[in-house]
Amino acid sequence: MATTIKQIAERAGVSPATVSLVINMRPGIGSATRDRVLAAASDLGYRPKKGPAAAPTRAIRFLQIVRHGHILNPNHRVFIADYIEGIEREARIWSCSLEVSSHEGFNPAEILASLESGSIGGAIVLGTELDESDIEALRDAGRPLVFMDTFHSSLGFDFVDMDNDSSVFAVVEYLWNQGHRRIGLVKGSIPTRNFRLRERSFFESLDHFGLSFDPDDSFAVDSTYDKGRLDMSRLLAERHSLPTALFCLNDIIAYGCANALQAAGVAIPEEVSLIGFDDLPSNMFMSPPLSSVRVSKHRIGQRAMQLMAQRLEDPLKCTEKILVGGELVLRGSVCPSGAGKGSAS
Repeated sequence: MATTIKQIAERAGVSPATVSLVINMRPGIGSATRDRVLAAASDLGYRPKKGPAAAPTRAIRFLQIVRHGHILNPNHRVFIADYIEGIEREARIWSCSLEVSSHEGFNPAEILASLESGSIGGAIVLGTELDESDIEALRDAGRPLVFMDTFHSSLGFDFVDMDNDSSVFAVVEYLWNQGHRRIGLVKGSIPTRNFRLRERSFFESLDHFGLSFDPDDSFAVDSTYDKGRLDMSRLLAERHSLPTALFCLNDIIAYGCANALQAAGVAIPEEVSLIGFDDLPSNMFMSPPLSSVRVSKHRIGQRAMQLMAQRLEDPLKCTEKILVGGELVLRGSVCPSGAGKGSAS
């Protein structure tokens, strides 16, 4: 049975008239209410009625640009699929279709030419491996662009990214409350904007709690599992002591770090607690299961599609930059400082 406007109204806690205005993309509804109605419609599997007055289907392209592959690699297929699912589900609400394409390397002329071909209305770009100048190079696309998984306040595009500041603060706050006073950082040797933001947030959070940081407690490793594991093993061989906890800038880095620690005879979490970022599904199968920050990739994709639909409706509207918060998911890789057999410090 098809979902009705009344059912959406009940789910969202608004009137059927409000739902009708939102579904038909009419003005006069606040952004929070609009988001709530669209989320309810998406959850209920609403499909707009087809008919003579129905808006024509518009094609939207999800564009994955793999600049160097140190972040966007096979290890991250799961969360990329979550982005696509969020976009695709929301696209149906707005009578849009979705096509997916990928570019290996960064060739602006090639990317711009691909956007000019076909009849797409706009593109949602996964900007994980793009820096500010890369995005600036796409300014002449001739199509609306929304960027996900990156954020640049100075650029006149719509962005949807995760809120790194609040997420990283939650990590440091939890470790502080668990008695950890020497917290190390495992970062990517090839930085991305999100990595830089998480690192900055990490140090700001340490300052908030009055914690000092020893530069020797910073470990720069490759962002792929195999190379990252080898890098961490080499760095551990040079260390005579370790922090009681390590924050890894993503889960793949954490996997390599955990393997290297265990190979070196360091027990997790008894000697070193470990927290990652992304909360990949395989975290629960680690030994011990990995604690991590979960940010809804589905929600980021959904919000990106909403921005794209609004941009198609009103090309001159002000740009929007949205941050989606995360939550700390605790598993067996963390314990209170001193609860195990003691740190190697």
